[in-house]
Amino acid sequence: MNKYVRWYDKDKYLSAFMRLLEDLDPQAQCEVAVDIILKVPKIIEKDYEKFVKIIADYNPREFQRWYDKNPNLHAAVEALRELNETQRENLINQISDIVLKHTENTQ
Repeated sequence: MNKYVRWYDKDKYLSAFMRLLEDLDPQAQCEVAVDIILKVPKIIEKDYEKFVKIIADYNPREFQRWYDKNPNLHAAVEALRELNETQRENLINQISDIVLKHTENTQ
């Protein structure tokens, strides 16, 4: 069976993080997204143009993924995609406590 795999499902750690993020309420998703957006430029320390382009090119009518409904969330996920595996893991480690806190608050 040749099933389509989302880019973030190729890494078990990232896939688990994305599932947690998807299950948060929209307000919590937005807070986590803003944290990601604020941290990514510090991680890449270069190529701000690429990051700005991700945000500038946002057009919600063009996308149908769960994270495309919120421009902050879309920018954060697209920024995660631009990081290499080590950078992504470091970022997820930095913000996983925030995600888990929101997850605990909803249960």
